[in-house]
This record gives sequence, C-alpha cells and structure tokens, in this order.
Amino acid sequence: MTAARSILLAVLALGLLAGCDDPPQQPRGQENLREVKPPSGPEFTGDVCVVVRNRAPFTITGRVLMKTRERATFRLARNETRRLCLSGTTYGNYTVSFVLTNFVTIPLFSCYTTTEQAIEVFAYQRGDSWLYNATCR
Repeated sequence: MTAARSILLAVLALGLLAGCDDPPQQPRGQENLREVKPPSGPEFTGDVCVVVRNRAPFTITGRVLMKTRERATFRLARNETRRLCLSGTTYGNYTVSFVLTNFVTIPLFSCYTTTEQAIEVFAYQRGDSWLYNATCR
C-alpha cells in the first residue's frame, strides 16, 4: 500500500468518525426525555423533600439528585408513593434532577423539576419498548 493511499484512508476514517458525533434529533415525545443541561436561575441550600408516585403498570427505580451530589434512590411498586428528603444545594430555579433507571441503574428518563408538587411517573407501551413520562415542572 502506498503512503498516499494510507493517508487517504486515514482522512476518510476521521471524516466518518467526525460525522458520528451528533446523532439526528428526534422530535420530542418520540423517545424518552433525557435533559442534560440544568436550568439557570437562583439556587437554594437546605433541606428539600420530594414525593414520587408510580403510575406505571410495573415497578420502577430511580434517583433524585442535587447539584452538590446528594442523592436519594427509590424503588416503587405499582401505585406506590414515597417521600424522599435530601439536604444540599438545588440546581437553578430551585430544581432537583429526577432520573428513572432500569434495574442495572442505566438512565431511561431524566428531567429537572421543582419539589413543590408530587412527581408522577407514567409508562406507555410502544411496540416492544416503553415510553416514560413524569410530571416535571
């Protein structure tokens, strides 16, 4: 193989890799929500409690996180409700991070939400998979 051909193959490989950085975005509602950027705004440091209600037809697991990395995990059976309390600093606009996970703790759904009202979790079957939704405010 000539040096010129090796360089050409390397350039093509880099071009293909660079094209894989940003996958195409699907319209909201077509897949499970995964918020990655916290909202901007005022923060709060102190005790925070959040109520989580499972409206899915099966057991769910997840966690509530604060900006200062405090976390509370939960496992809720169908129609079960639990109150989780944490002490730390919230994200912007007085929000916490809410994450639904599978049984090996891989995130399936996430959002930033206030703790003023209960977070209700719903699951809807679409084909062979499930779509998750929560009342994040």
